[in-house]
Amino acid sequence: MTNHSSSTRAAAEPLPDTTAADKSKRFRDLIAVNFGNTLEWYDWTIYSIFAPYFAVQFFQPDNPTSALLSTLAVFAVGFVTRPLGGFLFGAYADRAGRRKSLTVAMMLTAFGSIAIAIAPTYGSVGVLASVLLLVARLLQGLAHGGEMGTSVTYLVERAPQGRRALFGSTSWVSVVLGTILATITGLILNSSLPSDDMKTWGWRIAFAIGGVLGLYALYLRRRLTETDAFEKASHSDGNQPDAESLLPGQSGSAGQAKRGLLHYWRSILIVFGLSAGGSVMFYTWLIYMPTYAQVHYKQDASSALVASLIAQVFFLGAVLGAGWLGDRIGRKPLVIAFGAAFVLLTIPIYNLVDGTFGTLLLAMLASLTAMALLFGVNGAVWAEVFPTKVRAAGVAGPLSFATAIFGGTAPYVNTALGQAGHQDWFLFYLVGVAAITLITGLLMRETKNNSLVRGA
Repeated sequence: MTNHSSSTRAAAEPLPDTTAADKSKRFRDLIAVNFGNTLEWYDWTIYSIFAPYFAVQFFQPDNPTSALLSTLAVFAVGFVTRPLGGFLFGAYADRAGRRKSLTVAMMLTAFGSIAIAIAPTYGSVGVLASVLLLVARLLQGLAHGGEMGTSVTYLVERAPQGRRALFGSTSWVSVVLGTILATITGLILNSSLPSDDMKTWGWRIAFAIGGVLGLYALYLRRRLTETDAFEKASHSDGNQPDAESLLPGQSGSAGQAKRGLLHYWRSILIVFGLSAGGSVMFYTWLIYMPTYAQVHYKQDASSALVASLIAQVFFLGAVLGAGWLGDRIGRKPLVIAFGAAFVLLTIPIYNLVDGTFGTLLLAMLASLTAMALLFGVNGAVWAEVFPTKVRAAGVAGPLSFATAIFGGTAPYVNTALGQAGHQDWFLFYLVGVAAITLITGLLMRETKNNSLVRGA
């Protein structure tokens, strides 16, 4: 790279905060984005927690089993719409700005929660209640698909110089905080209200909390500062392409032509490859493993829940530590370490679980430590492999698609293979998906020094 290109790149990078006001505003923006992301995951999690209670409120109450299955089917529909939401909100963020996209996503999430909290029951309006629940979840699925990718894009672009991985890793802190908040809400309501009250109206409290807090998050997001990368790209309109965005032998003028997202298929594959391993491990170890211990080994629910909460709190610190490390040694070593760890250790760690508190906690701590290696840097990698004009769509779309394929199906594949007597097949499946991420890490270039202001 020439000296001129290096100087241009340096000028394009975010400058360190020079005043206390700069640092304060950047920190407030980080909190505002992650507060909203926490509520997105709170809303996503409380649906599954309270589904057994409100199922007969929205579907035929004469058959509780059928009502629960229908409720879970609506939950699955949310996963189906997430990839669409990822591409739609990502494209909107690339055209109108990250701040506007995040604000609209939060608006839909809050509206969906409030709609479910006040929705009429099947007994009062019949099948219309089922339709209203479906519409609310469709809107939330769209918003959830756009939220994660766009929020990571915003955090990485808004990060001070040399802190991209650390800022990006905070998005996973907010994800886990959302699941913890939902779990605690479920514990409090279950311990405070009789079962009959929970089934008739108690479950509405959880959704109402999400809706009200969502309105506050909406207020915070409307006050966000747009990122420098988006502002500079909008003003230049792609007329100053970075050297990395040009094909071999291509002149600068030829590279100035606007390109569609599919032109960056290598970057799409990197996001997909990292998201495949990350999502299947996230949903297997952090979301489903406590349930697996209860169902397969008859472990006490309280014992499994406490082990899970301890491991999740540990993960909060581990992922921030990995983000800090990734800003110093680079992203590639940590991606490779994640893939290698799960290729080699998935089966031994999984076989540790035997229905006792200690083994479940040990298995979750080991798996979440390995997960943190990837989750500390994946947000930075996703943002760094795309030019500014297609970055949000490039991150949100493949991320949501991979999550729907590998993450959303992981508990069901695990259960189905276990019931068929082929639990070991699921372990081989986990190893295979981890190998995809490992290969991605080995083949990708280090992205730590990539410019975030690059022409399309």
